[in-house]
Amino acid sequence: MARCKSCGAEIRWIKTTAGNPMPCNQEQQTFVTPDGQTLRGHVPHWATCPHSKQWKRGAQRELF
Repeated sequence: MARCKSCGAEIRWIKTTAGNPMPCNQEQQTFVTPDGQTLRGHVPHWATCPHSKQWKRGAQRELF
């Protein structure tokens, strides 16, 4: 299992529809669309990682 280099959370790598790898939280979530559909999927890890700002392009990174 992969782990986030910043916070140590378990992540899973998922390919987007464009074929690019995206780190996501391990557990699946249930989502309801505006038209009432229920979907299950993974939340991108950058949306919940407390250190996500340091990984944005152009951000200054601190080594700790």
